[in-house]
Amino acid sequence: MPIRINLLAEQQAAEEMRRRDPVKRASLGAGFVLALLAVWGGYLQVKLMGAMRNVSRYETEWKALEKEYNQVTSNLNATATAEKRISALQSLATNRFLWAPALNALQYALVEDVQTIRLRTEQTYTQTEGVKPSTNAAGVVSSGKPPTARERIVLALEAKDYSSKPGDQILKFQEKINNEPYFKTNLQKSELTGRSPVQSDPANPQRPFVLFTVECQFPEKRR
Repeated sequence: MPIRINLLAEQQAAEEMRRRDPVKRASLGAGFVLALLAVWGGYLQVKLMGAMRNVSRYETEWKALEKEYNQVTSNLNATATAEKRISALQSLATNRFLWAPALNALQYALVEDVQTIRLRTEQTYTQTEGVKPSTNAAGVVSSGKPPTARERIVLALEAKDYSSKPGDQILKFQEKINNEPYFKTNLQKSELTGRSPVQSDPANPQRPFVLFTVECQFPEKRR
């Protein structure tokens, strides 16, 4: 039987060992992974470029709409402000103080020997400025406060007491006013704010009188 001698066996064995070398296999695996990462990175770069193009397109569209948006927002704010003012005016018109019922009730608050010679009305308003909405450093928006007005109404009556004892009917006159249904419901208080000494009537010196003033104060209201 012939004997075969493989002169390249040693080289082939060395080559086989190199092919089976784990370092080489690891290098090939790492190269494959790096290739995959490169492909994935390229894919992400393409997507990023597409997203940037979309952002640029959206920014261009927004700039084209921004002027119109600002105008619409301004109109909405102006409309809201106008509606608030109209509502406030309607509230003022609906709830305003009417002098006719007060004057009508006054004619029933008569006392014998007391002559009303002068009537004065005061209707004053003290305005309080509103607070505009604001945003603090934390981004919290405060709603603010609308402006208000404090209404003060006074009915002042100047009269003469011609009773047999001038001055005795002043208290009865006040009680008559306070007990009149309209004033009893709507009046806050009435007080004597002035009283003169007994004096003679220039037209009839034999008829003495006391001049006095009663103020009828209605409750203050905020408008």
